[in-house]
Order: sequence, then structure tokens, then C-alpha cells
Amino acid sequence: MVTGGERHIDPDALHKLTRRLGEGSSSYSPEAVDPNEGLPGRTPGAALNAAPPMPVGPRAIVLDCGTSRMPGYTHVFLIAHGAGALLGSHTMDSLGPIVGQLTGVESYVWEGADRLHVNAPGLEWEDLLRDAQDAVAEYLETP
Repeated sequence: MVTGGERHIDPDALHKLTRRLGEGSSSYSPEAVDPNEGLPGRTPGAALNAAPPMPVGPRAIVLDCGTSRMPGYTHVFLIAHGAGALLGSHTMDSLGPIVGQLTGVESYVWEGADRLHVNAPGLEWEDLLRDAQDAVAEYLETP
């Protein structure tokens, strides 16, 4: 191909390389139709359907709900980072009482500015998350 420092291309070597690459190309070429479309046991889009849609608008203040590790509390809400700067301190102070008034919520306590722990025994986190997002959105949309 290139000899020494002369930078001379050897056409015979280039032709030989091209021929050898062409001979083995069929084993690396994709099939026209893949008989195993998608992953085994999966339907296209199944993962997107399984995940709940990301909240938007006022519902996006309460991002998620999980199991609390704080003694005496059953659930914890993840509040959007920077919600205090966006909503103002008065509205952020209202989030605890808004969530605390939900049916089944017995008590609440803040951990920092982005975690609101609640004691709501017997409630599923999906239902509690939806109810909290609805309550906060309703509060923010009320003039």
C-alpha cells in the first residue's frame, strides 16, 4: 500500500484487499428481512406503554411517590427541584397542607425542600400520587 516515506500506493495490494473484503462481506451484511423483529418476549412500544406519562403543567410539581424510609411514614413524594423558586414560598408552604388533606393521609412532614413524607397506611402509591398531583394542580389553577 504505502511504501516507506514515499507515500506510493501499491495498486495490486489495494485490489487484493478490496477483493478479500468483498468476498467476506456477505457474512456481515444484514438480512433484507429480520425474522426476529424486536426483542424476544417484547412488543414494540411495550416499555413506553408501561411507564406512566411524565406530568406536565401544575401536575409536574409532584414528580413521584415512593415508600418512605422515615419512621412513622408510609410514602414519600418527590417535589420538583426549584419548585419553591417557581411557585414562591407561600405556595410551597401550602403544599404540605394540600397533600395532608387528601383522604387517607394522616400526617405529613418535610425532609428538605424536595421530599414530603406522608403517613397514609393502606393507600397504593399510584393512587396517592395521582390524588396529590390533582390536588396541587387544582390549587394552582384556582384564582
